[in-house]
Amino acid sequence: MAKVQWTKEEAWEWYNAHPWIRGCNFIGSDCANRRDQWQSYGREERMKIADSEMALAEKIGFNSVRLIVDFDVWLQERESYMSVLEEYISIAASHGLSVMYVLALEAQLPRGIDEEFVPKVLGEQIYAKGYHQGRFPLTPEELAKKPYHYLEREGLREKYLEMVTEIVTKYANDERILCWNVYNEPGNVIGNRSIPLLDVLFETVRACDPIQPLTADIWRKVVDGKARFEEEQHAFELSDVVSFHYYGSYLETVLQIEEMRKLERPLMCTEWLNRIMYNDVKEIYPLFYLENIACYCWGFVVGKTQTHEPWESLWNDYYNPNKNVDYDFTKWQHDLFRINQRPYDPKEIEIIEKFNKIADSHKK
Repeated sequence: MAKVQWTKEEAWEWYNAHPWIRGCNFIGSDCANRRDQWQSYGREERMKIADSEMALAEKIGFNSVRLIVDFDVWLQERESYMSVLEEYISIAASHGLSVMYVLALEAQLPRGIDEEFVPKVLGEQIYAKGYHQGRFPLTPEELAKKPYHYLEREGLREKYLEMVTEIVTKYANDERILCWNVYNEPGNVIGNRSIPLLDVLFETVRACDPIQPLTADIWRKVVDGKARFEEEQHAFELSDVVSFHYYGSYLETVLQIEEMRKLERPLMCTEWLNRIMYNDVKEIYPLFYLENIACYCWGFVVGKTQTHEPWESLWNDYYNPNKNVDYDFTKWQHDLFRINQRPYDPKEIEIIEKFNKIADSHKK
């Protein structure tokens, strides 16, 4: 019988047994995208870079990384994918980093549900220079096609759940895995069509009976103790611990934490850091420390994904005459280190190191 949602008491017992959890969403600086991260092509060099950059994460006092699945690679290189995953987990562990693993997301979904499914091409990756995550803007023809999740298409659904079962079963009792982030930002692309997908994913993962907690992200605001959108509220109602994303200013973050506390479960901010929107290290990192909120900034060493560049939506907002926005485009959006592993801002790293040392001084 599948395990049920943890009680609040069980969730807090698990959370309080860990030191303050802090780290980053990790992808090596030499990876153009997640296909690059997980494919066999260029694997040896990828792992050297990953080892070097995770060593840097260890040096500044991080203790966890968040890694995100890529179904297209698993589908085409199943055995290799599982080997690469193990290598990432092993490298992370060698540097004192646990892994939060994301099992589903809505980024870059296939389009045209009535068309033949063609997996994304592996090998040398072409990426758009100067664009956030190296993604070329969608053409009008692409935008006209309806996006769909793999789980919404017969044939792919079975394969996707097979992937989830294989990964979770392999690591269900492995303490190197901190948490299963079952679904990243439900509803980001497909809206409330994500609700039945949440159900089947949580059921599939719980059937593997993992020792780790499960969570799915609330990525828009919580108001009066409830998520504003039904798919995110449903995600919370299935989760053992509360993961959320927040890129607002210090004041906005304080107010959102106040609302999040009403959910009465441990809080894990699995995406933060957007200097352009005044979500910066100087204010937000000490806040997460004081509030004992686990946190994973987006990005680490700047590289081919170019997540130091703004989201396209920020440019669109700024040049929209009907919107009055206050953005600071003089700053990097995400990432902490330059490609030569020097800090983007040494003062930021000094703050991170300082609070990490304070947190470690409280270890039992």
